Amino acid sequence: MKVEFSDALKSLESKIFPQFALLVLLGSILTSCAKPSGMIWPSDKIGKMRVNRYGHTNANVIWDYCNNAMTAEPGIQTTECKVPLVSELFIGLGVAGADKLQRDALWAARTWELYIDGYAVDLKAFNIADFDAGQGGKTTKNRVWRIRLRDLTEGKHTLHYVMHVNQPVENDLSSSIPGTYELVVNFTVEK
Repeated sequence: MKVEFSDALKSLESKIFPQFALLVLLGSILTSCAKPSGMIWPSDKIGKMRVNRYGHTNANVIWDYCNNAMTAEPGIQTTECKVPLVSELFIGLGVAGADKLQRDALWAARTWELYIDGYAVDLKAFNIADFDAGQGGKTTKNRVWRIRLRDLTEGKHTLHYVMHVNQPVENDLSSSIPGTYELVVNFTVEK
């Protein structure tokens, strides 16, 4: 019985193709689950300082020491401040709405970036937290990024938040018009 080369090739293809397809599928899955190159994820370190999700802890809040106000119009706001050497420092920033619907609309109208000491942070990996707070004698509905620093190191550090307001939201408490707002916080950790 004479076997043609093309028949042998077809037989080999039928045995190898399913295995090859499985390897390609596995590679695609692993690639889609990988973190973006160079982005900070929960539990990553910057030097000895660890960047974590904010959970139920007694972390100090950086905004108790540093001004978190953005400019009234698109632009860059820079602030300098001193922070005590603490075990945990909450650094999340976000929006405040008069009610849940407005808060959700404000959040949907914005996209965010954060850089810590020059390192880009994958904010979505840290998730968000919703809570109520008093502001100007009224209760507001707030949403912030759930992010904190642990094992702070003494010296100078920088948070650089970039907020892109992509569309206006009616009765926005912060009166933000579309554009790019940046908050650069140069903070010094001291004993």
